[in-house]
Amino acid sequence: AALALLATLYHCLNHAFMKSLLFLGTGSVLHATGERNLGHLGGLIHRMPWVAWLTLIGTLAIAGLPPLNGFVSEWLLLQSFLFAGHLPHAFVNLLIPMGMALLVLAAALAGYVMVKFYGIIFLGQPREASLVRAHDCGLLERFGLLWLALGCLALGLFPLQVIRALGAVTHQLIGAVVPQASSHWWLLAPVPGRPVSYEPLVFLTATLAVVLMTVFAVRLTYRQRVRRGPAWDCGAGGLTARMQDTAEGFGQPIRHLFQPFFEIERE
Repeated sequence: AALALLATLYHCLNHAFMKSLLFLGTGSVLHATGERNLGHLGGLIHRMPWVAWLTLIGTLAIAGLPPLNGFVSEWLLLQSFLFAGHLPHAFVNLLIPMGMALLVLAAALAGYVMVKFYGIIFLGQPREASLVRAHDCGLLERFGLLWLALGCLALGLFPLQVIRALGAVTHQLIGAVVPQASSHWWLLAPVPGRPVSYEPLVFLTATLAVVLMTVFAVRLTYRQRVRRGPAWDCGAGGLTARMQDTAEGFGQPIRHLFQPFFEIERE
């Protein structure tokens, strides 16, 4: 119970940072373009690099990708389902695997939606000629986006310190705290006696090491001159903004999949 409550509190804290960052990012886009229709945007990473890169952190975080904060709370929620044990009520025991399946489904859908959100707005080519007048955010807007992005990074890289702070809340509410199976400040092991742990700093270091070694190996082995050319367009004579995937087209599979459940209709 303590682990589930802690994971819920951590998830609420994470959403306070992730969603605030995304709301401010979309507000900056609306202020710069005056456009509310997602399908009319595109290519804004070139016009609004500050907004694009800082919003990317919130996008990856809410999609639940490590080492950002969204992954930590979702991982803790998953552990609370996996190690819930046998409960005295049979109906509640039946709900545990269903809840775990819904958690995994929600995480997958969140990743799908964030790919659509970021790709349609910031990547590709501008879908409207008026987007050439878009401008990047000002200094105060950058500060607002930056501290929220840093919060997402801090909550993801140092979860043990956050858990210790939230432990006081769980102790007051249910009189229990989540014990730690390890005394290392960089190692998160919320289930004693189980081979389950998460090391965000180790993950980040390993990822950066792999990227740097790959870049070094490519530069060391490939010594030919780099040639730049247009992308293959199947002989169409140049790619245009109309050839890009639209917001409606990207979401069409999900809309058709869930149409029987929610009676989704296109007007």
